Formats: sequence, structure tokens, C-alpha cells
Amino acid sequence: MMATDTFRRLITSPFLRNVSILSSGSAVSMAVPILAAPVLGRLYTPADYGALAQYMAPAAVLGVLACLQFQNAILAERTGRGASVAAWLGLLSALVTSVATALAVAALWVPVLAQSAPGAWFTLLPLSVAGAGLVATGQFLANRHRMYRQIALVQVAQVLTTVALSILLGLLDWGANGLLAAYALGQAVLIGAYARVLARLQPTLRWPRAARLRVLVRRHWKFPAFTLPAGFSSEINMQAPVFALTALGTDGTLGAFTRARQLVSLPMTMIGQSVAQVFRREASELYHETGSCRALMRRTAGWLLAAGLGPCLLFMAFAPWLFAVYLGPDWREAGEIARILAPMLLLRVIVSPLTTVFFFTDNQALDLKLMLGSAVLIALAISLGWAVIGTAMAVIWAFALGYGVVYLIYLISTFKVAGP
Repeated sequence: MMATDTFRRLITSPFLRNVSILSSGSAVSMAVPILAAPVLGRLYTPADYGALAQYMAPAAVLGVLACLQFQNAILAERTGRGASVAAWLGLLSALVTSVATALAVAALWVPVLAQSAPGAWFTLLPLSVAGAGLVATGQFLANRHRMYRQIALVQVAQVLTTVALSILLGLLDWGANGLLAAYALGQAVLIGAYARVLARLQPTLRWPRAARLRVLVRRHWKFPAFTLPAGFSSEINMQAPVFALTALGTDGTLGAFTRARQLVSLPMTMIGQSVAQVFRREASELYHETGSCRALMRRTAGWLLAAGLGPCLLFMAFAPWLFAVYLGPDWREAGEIARILAPMLLLRVIVSPLTTVFFFTDNQALDLKLMLGSAVLIALAISLGWAVIGTAMAVIWAFALGYGVVYLIYLISTFKVAGP
């Protein structure tokens, strides 16, 4: 009887119910690219995906800077009024960052960007940065208001748009431009959807006075001071192989690497992303009420390990064969890379949601120290593979092993700050 009651409480808990809503969107978002992969693998070459990666890497790095990490204050604030001011801080920061990005693109256009594979697509970088700020603000507000169904639907709409247009433009033989155009339209759908979320919440988002903005900047100064450098460093680390492989001139291997990382990540993060969004909210509330969220963290880590272990073992055993059969013979190298990346990505699935504990336990300084130490470790590993050994596969091995160590260090650290 006790077991029955426990099971009933488990399946009806708000945490798991919200996770299931987001997981349904994640499941579709995972299934669509996997089902489309055989078609896309035969319409585009690894070099085409390499060109896409050269645009997406700086867009991802600059996207971290967009809101100066003030979007985290939306959940940290105890009142709706404070969350509204935090949202405006994020949006205003994104505007400033996008203008700075436009100036940087103009300065680098002739010597660097015009000669790159994406070429003229780099002119969209300022819009990507502004959009990243709007999306981050909208996601955190939607999370605060428990708009999990909307979050799931937006995720599905973006993926469907990107994949459908990629196939259409691939059939029209657009090559790398087809992938870049599909990515841009998918991002536009995402931005438009969260703009609607902001419009829906507009009655709660009244324009604050300058004095109120200054108060929140002083209250949450640790986000730009500590979380921003940590997040920026983390994204630089994640994109380091892209920059290194670009410098080596191995566009085909770069495309194989990015495609392998994407496809291996999809099944292993289907639950992880959903858990992360709900965990931020529930763990924050639990910590503020009881002074500890360690029990929730243990359960969360266990769920994520169970969700990711099977796909990880599958890729380690059969990835080269699977990629060659499923995507086409040109993609066997991507399978070899997937085998290398799988264990590291499993650790990422487990650890990434838990790292949000640093934000609501006021341990941003520790997060920064860990991230800076990780940056040094990853930089040394990538440098060894790139400058000393000088091969593309050495860079990828160095990246996977270095990040595996980093995630283990983070896993230990998150539990130490989660309370007794």
C-alpha cells in the first residue's frame, strides 16, 4: 500500500508533470532531425555542414553575451515586479550587445569574414545576437510563469521549419547556402514565438523607472560579473574545436564533427533539456524554503543517467556503421567522431541541469572559478591536439577527454553547494 501511494505521488507530482510536457516537445524535436537525417545526409556534404558550423559557432558565443546574463535574475527575483524589471534589463542589454556586434562585423568584414565559407551570411550576426537576447528573456519569463506547453510548441515549430526548409533547398541544390538559410528562418520562428510570449505577458512588463533598473543592477551584479564570464568561457570551450578545425582547413571533418555532436546529443538530451528548465524553478523554490535541494539533485541526476546511458552505449558500439548506413557512405567519419564524443556528452546531459544550483545559492564566484579553470584545461588540451599533434582527430580526442574531466569536477562541486 505504501509503495502504491509513493508511486501515485510520483506520477502526479508537478515536477514530473511539467517534465513530461516539455519532454513531449523534446521528443518531436529529436525525432524530426533523426528521421530527416538520411535525406539531409544525401543532399548535403560534410563541407556544407562545416560552413554552417562556422556561422553558428560565433553566433552561439555572442549569444551568451546578449543579455549580460540578467535573464537569470528573472527567476532569482521573488516578486513579479522584480522579474519584470529583470526582463527589461535583459532586453536593453541585448540591444547594446547587438549594436556592438554590428560594429565588430564591419571592422572584420574585409580581412576575415568576407573570405570565409559563410561569407555574406555573417551580416546577420547582429540580428542573431539581438534575437538570442529576446529568446533568453522570453524563455525565462515563460519558465517563471510555468508556460511549459508554449515552450514545447515553440521548440517543435523551430525544428520543423528548419528541417523542412533544409530539405527543400537541398533539393534545389543550394548547398551550404540552403543550410544557412534554413537555420536563419528557424531562428526567426523562435524569435517570433518568444516575441509573442512577451506580448502576452505585456501587462506584467511595465516600463520601469531608471532608479528601479539601477537597484536591480546592484542586486544582481554577480550575474554579469561572474555568470557572464563563466558562460562565455563555457561557450568558447564548446566551440573551440570548431575554431581549431577551421584553422586547420579541414572543412569536411568540421562538418562531420558538428553533425556527429548534434545527432549524438539529440537522443541523450531529449529528457535533459526538459529536466533542466523545470529543475531551475523547482530546485530554486526548494532551496529557498528548506536550505537544501540535494535530494532533488540526486533524483535528477539518476533520471538523466537512466535516460542517456542506453543511447551512449549504442553510439560507442555501432556509430561508424550506423552513420554510414543511415546518413550515407560520406558520413562514416562522423560515426567515428560520434563514438569518441558519446561518453562526454552523457556526462554533459547529467551535469548541465545541475549547474543552475550556483545561481540561486549565490555561488556565482565559485562557478566563475570553476569555469576559468576549465577554460585553461580545455585550451591546453585543444592546443596539444592542434599545435603539437596537428591533426583533426587529435583535436576532437583532446576536446572529449578534457570536457569529460571538467564535467566530473562540476558534478562534485554542485552537490557541495546544494545544502546539507
